[in-house]
Amino acid sequence: MRIGLIDVDGHRWPNLCLMKLSAYHKNRGDTVEWHRESRRYDLVYMSRVFTDSYSKDFTGIIHADRIVRGGTGYGLDNRLPEEVEHTCPDYALYPQFADTAYGFLSRGCPRVWGFGGLPKDITLLEEYLLACPDWERLLAQLADSGATVDFTQGLDVRLMTPKKAAMLNRVRTKMLHFAWDNPEDDLTPYFKQFAQMTAVKDCRKRRVYVLTNYGSSHEQDLYRIYTLRDMGYDPYVMIYEKATAPPITRQLQRWVNNKRLFWAIGDFNDYDPDWRKQGAPAAGSSGKENRKRRIYDLNSSNKLQKVLTEISRTKEKIAVQQTRLRELEQQKTELENVEIVGMVRGLSVAPEELAAFIKAFRGSKAGAPVFMEREENDGLEQKTE
Repeated sequence: MRIGLIDVDGHRWPNLCLMKLSAYHKNRGDTVEWHRESRRYDLVYMSRVFTDSYSKDFTGIIHADRIVRGGTGYGLDNRLPEEVEHTCPDYALYPQFADTAYGFLSRGCPRVWGFGGLPKDITLLEEYLLACPDWERLLAQLADSGATVDFTQGLDVRLMTPKKAAMLNRVRTKMLHFAWDNPEDDLTPYFKQFAQMTAVKDCRKRRVYVLTNYGSSHEQDLYRIYTLRDMGYDPYVMIYEKATAPPITRQLQRWVNNKRLFWAIGDFNDYDPDWRKQGAPAAGSSGKENRKRRIYDLNSSNKLQKVLTEISRTKEKIAVQQTRLRELEQQKTELENVEIVGMVRGLSVAPEELAAFIKAFRGSKAGAPVFMEREENDGLEQKTE
């Protein structure tokens, strides 16, 4: 059989369903390829994750005896057969993601990486990993793999415990994702607790999906965004049915999800959605308006930040070298003291003469103190006699 595959959402993200279907049919000896409008197929699979709000349906020409459509973008009724679900994915479909394994731990293929050897990166599509009865063994499997793991689906922070956090700390984490969908649920104490337990301290690696346009008000959206940022998390706005969202919600998404803007402008009220259209400040503009426009000069701001970062690093290096220099000076002084004690041992030395000797020894060291000349002369006289 000749099998054609159509990834309706595009090829920017691996479609695990099509990868399993491809492996299943190849194992049966069928020919599998990406669909081409000029060819005829015995069977064409169309997989779609998103609805029209995010990706339009395929409208091209299909020559096939049979067409099977599946994925949440088409509904929840059409599921993979059990034998296909438990097939290890065909990663050859997406060579651009060759070093990354995609999949679930608690269902489907028991080895999420499905190709020879261990992957460098693992991208988990698991939604309820912390709720899985076998969570400890699965997290241990990730930790033992040594791969960098991206938990792409929102982990339920309410299910986090010190034991689970400790196990997560063993995993080489690329990114943690959580979700705060319902504004009526106060998840603040859970996020605060996890921030104290986790080894992931970089806020950019602690992302939280914030669902909007799903029964929440603009004030509730802002509250969740500000609260997460203040606790050291990186909010990311998701809009339900974007086509129906009010303009202010879309502006909120553009502000939050553009991280350079989000961290440069601390208050949404200061965000100008038309900032890209703004040119140079017009003559006669007030100082306040000019300052507001300068906020958006992000390139200059980033360059300045890089310079300041480099200066800070240089200062740290200088401080380290200065500390090392002081340590060497201390060692030098200690060695000189040992040498001085050895040189004056057994000599009759007045305190002022000893002070003069030490000064000469640690200074130019030119000439010899009087008491040393006297001792040397006494020795010569004794030899002459």
